[in-house]
Amino acid sequence: MPALKVMYFPMSGRAEPTRLALKLGGIDFEDSHPNWAEMKPKVTPLQLPLLEVEGKLISQSSAQTRYACKLAKFEGKPLYPEDPYQALLVDELVDKVYDFMAPLMPTFVISDQKEKEAKRAELMVKGSPSEKWASHIDSVLAKSTSGFAVGDSLTMADLAIFLFINSYRGGYFDGIPANCLDHLTHIKKHQVKIANIPQVKDYYKTKEGPAYAAYKA
Repeated sequence: MPALKVMYFPMSGRAEPTRLALKLGGIDFEDSHPNWAEMKPKVTPLQLPLLEVEGKLISQSSAQTRYACKLAKFEGKPLYPEDPYQALLVDELVDKVYDFMAPLMPTFVISDQKEKEAKRAELMVKGSPSEKWASHIDSVLAKSTSGFAVGDSLTMADLAIFLFINSYRGGYFDGIPANCLDHLTHIKKHQVKIANIPQVKDYYKTKEGPAYAAYKA
């Protein structure tokens, strides 16, 4: 197994699916929190998170997670399917989760706190782009007979849904109502299912704060 180092800020965010995939697969890695102000001039235009593989820096968080999911196996099956069609379904759902998150991104550069919170309060209003995507993903989960997003085993799609959609739960982002996902019952059932996986429970049992509350059963 290659020597791996995940470099990101000391928070969940874009690096979390890679970290959790490696944890689920029992793969050793260094969880590094570099001084970004010092590191940035040396690696520009690359951005955090970065994945170091045998000394080589790899950027782009989705590529990092996909690589980690190809390495990691859960209950004997890779987190990224080897079957091309199943992999396509996983990629499709992961991209839908990114579309769900996209409207949030511009709010991070709003300096006025009241304006930022007002913009975020609109994100999950009925009929908004994020609400439509969340409802669609809830309907996808409703059709699952296994409880997983794609097929009958845990995949990268489950990690994306669990980590990114549920980040709206619990009031972590200022302005987003803590209960904005409560009406999406299948997303909630999925959250409970993934949060109760022993490796997931073990990973989050020592992590405190609102950023991690949504990842606990």
